[in-house]
Amino acid sequence: MSLHASSQPESSAPRESWKMSIGQGTTMTDTRVGNDAVGGYGESGNAAVAGADDSVVDRSDLANTANRDRYCITVVSAGVSEHSATGRLGDAVALGVQETLHRHGRECELHHIDLKDFATDIAVAAVNYQLTDALRGILDQVTSSDALIAATPVFKASYSGLFKSFWDIVDVNAIVNAPVALVATGGSRRHALVPDTAMRSLFAFLRAIPTPTSLLASGEDWGTEALESRQHRTSCELAAMVMSGLRESMTMADADAKAVHNEGAQIPVR
Repeated sequence: MSLHASSQPESSAPRESWKMSIGQGTTMTDTRVGNDAVGGYGESGNAAVAGADDSVVDRSDLANTANRDRYCITVVSAGVSEHSATGRLGDAVALGVQETLHRHGRECELHHIDLKDFATDIAVAAVNYQLTDALRGILDQVTSSDALIAATPVFKASYSGLFKSFWDIVDVNAIVNAPVALVATGGSRRHALVPDTAMRSLFAFLRAIPTPTSLLASGEDWGTEALESRQHRTSCELAAMVMSGLRESMTMADADAKAVHNEGAQIPVR
C-alpha cells in the first residue's frame, strides 16, 4: 500500500477491515488493553527507557541497542472519530518509517493508540492522579517505543484538549531524547504552523527530539503530491533518527554532562 493511498479522507469502513500492512505481513496493532507497567504522574515511567531515571548509563548496553535490527514505532492519535483522518495520517507516516527500515534490513513493529478509547481514563487521571490498568498499559507502550508519531486534530489554532491531557499525565522524564514525528490535521492551511509552534514546544518541554520536518494536512491537501512528498520526508527522517541510535547517543551525552556537573563545574544540564 502506498503512502498516497493511505492518506485519503475518512471512510465509514469499520476499523477491522481497514488495518494497513506492509512488508512481511506486518500489521498496525491497536493498543487497547494495558498491563501493570508503571508510568505517569510522579513515576519514572519505564526504568529501561533512556533518560527515565538517574542511574548510571551502561555504554555497552546503549551501543547494543543502537545497533540492533528490530524496532518498535507507536502512533499516538487524538483523532475523535472512527478511522479518523488524523489517525490515518499518523499511520501513513509509520508505514513510511517501516518501509525505510525494511530497505535497510531492519524489522519494525508498528502500534497504534487511539486516545479517544481512553478519554475517560485520561480525564480521571488528570484530576485525581489515579491511573487505570488500561492507561498504564498505553503509557508503558509509549515510553518503551523506539520512536513516536504524535498526531492531533487542530482545534482553535492548537492541539486538542485530549491530546494535551494525555501528555500531561506522561511522566516528565519518560520520553527524554525519544525521536518523535509531529503530525496534525486541520480544516484549512491557516493552521500550518501548529506542529512547529504549539506541538514542537510541548515536546521540547518533554525533552523529546522532533524530526526537522513536521506535517499538517488540511482539506485541500489530501491526495496531493505535495502532502505525499512531505509525508515521505518525515518518515525518512524518523527512520534515520532511529537507525542512527540518536536516543542512545543523546543519553550518553546527558550522562557525561551530569558527571561533569556533579564534579562541580558550572555547566547547565538539559
